[in-house]
Amino acid sequence: ETLQRIVSTLAVKNGEIHNFIDMLNHTIKNVQINASNAISELDEEFDGLYSILDEMKGSMANTIQQEKARKIQALQDQLNQCSSALESSEELLELSAQSLDIKDPVEFFK
Repeated sequence: ETLQRIVSTLAVKNGEIHNFIDMLNHTIKNVQINASNAISELDEEFDGLYSILDEMKGSMANTIQQEKARKIQALQDQLNQCSSALESSEELLELSAQSLDIKDPVEFFK
């Protein structure tokens, strides 16, 4: 009778262990599914962020290029003005030097 109770208890415990193993396997599957879903959501979120950052990068790069072009044009305009002023100044210096060589006052005033 005692042996029968022990065997019966063992059978019950065996059933409980099988149920516990099934529950653990089910929990493992749920953890795997949840982790896969979390990674997929994370991938989607980061893909969206990358897209936004890439768009912002393009916009900022475009702004920088436009600002660069504007500044270079302004500097080129200044360079052209300086070159023109220098050319005029050199012509004036040459004319002045030639004028200094004129000895005849009448010719000088011409």
